[in-house]
Amino acid sequence: MEKKVCAVVVTYNRLELLKKCLESLFKQTIRVRHVLVINNKSTDGTEEYLNGLTNKNLIVKNMMRNFGGAKGFSEGVRLAYERTDDDFVWIMDDDTFPNEDCLEELLKGDNKLKNSYGFLCSNARWKDNSSTNIPEVSNNWGEKIDDGLVSVNTATFVSILVPRRIIKELGIPTAELFIWGDDTEYTTRISSKYSSYFVTKSKVLHYTENNLSNMTIVNDSFDRIKRYTFMFRNLIYIDRKYKSKRKAIRRIISEVLMVPSIIRYGKDHRFYRIVAVLKGIFQGMVFNPKVKYVS
Repeated sequence: MEKKVCAVVVTYNRLELLKKCLESLFKQTIRVRHVLVINNKSTDGTEEYLNGLTNKNLIVKNMMRNFGGAKGFSEGVRLAYERTDDDFVWIMDDDTFPNEDCLEELLKGDNKLKNSYGFLCSNARWKDNSSTNIPEVSNNWGEKIDDGLVSVNTATFVSILVPRRIIKELGIPTAELFIWGDDTEYTTRISSKYSSYFVTKSKVLHYTENNLSNMTIVNDSFDRIKRYTFMFRNLIYIDRKYKSKRKAIRRIISEVLMVPSIIRYGKDHRFYRIVAVLKGIFQGMVFNPKVKYVS
């Protein structure tokens, strides 16, 4: 029986990347039944381009304004569940280019696990084929390594496959996280209840300007610094909610220790980098969004 998959892509002002992402999805060796694009109020011609496409399997949602990536993914997963009867939702950003057999390999993983898992994620590579978007492996990471599956706790929205039953039970991504950490929260929520896996043969190219695995608030470009406030806030919230008070305290300490590194090695605008850290810490102590569920 055919396994029905709805791909969810969130985009904002990256039309050329979106075109390549969609091209990759339509070339999959196993057909993607629906492609649902959330356009976060792009101003680069994305809306006009999407409105001009005639693919009957394409669903487009043009947002009224840019509510952030987290809102886009939240809305995308909700619509994929409510507007289709597909068995899986395949989530990715617009700069994700899956190999032609990416979905096929994910579904092979599903077969091996007999649909008994929380989510599956792909093997993300950067332009030079170095690893990027590396998931957090679990303590029992090697239990299914012979099947090409590595047990993980978290993954990013750079190709993850979530069964419909999981969305029904555990809800949709949390829009209030805004950016950076929404994928960590969602995958932690899932893996806290169900074992989840990295599929080694399911590969994607993550076409970012820099390999983000090497970037921190110390050396990242100034135009991205505000995002770190959301990231620090969100990670403290995740530790508080899903792990333990001790983990949250350790997280806060590790973030405080970023300040001396910024003072000594900060690329530029060191004061603003420090403010971003401290704001994230204080907000993370009280931040408490509610999980939303599909109808």
